[in-house]
Amino acid sequence: MTKKDLSLEKVIARLDVIVRQLESGEADLEASIKLFEEGMRLTTDAQQHLQRIEERIKVLVETGPNQYEEQNP
Repeated sequence: MTKKDLSLEKVIARLDVIVRQLESGEADLEASIKLFEEGMRLTTDAQQHLQRIEERIKVLVETGPNQYEEQNP
């Protein structure tokens, strides 16, 4: 699975797993570094997901009966 296949929810779920593994202290130094690197890449992916979502969000304001106007948040 490529990173483009990962939804925001999957990215967050994987980050949660990585944090738990790192916090457990069970991984050796090399494995911890690889987990940290993966976590940093996923953090960037999550930020990009959120930016795309933010760009898509528009607030609809009622301007009259059954009339709406789009406004940026």
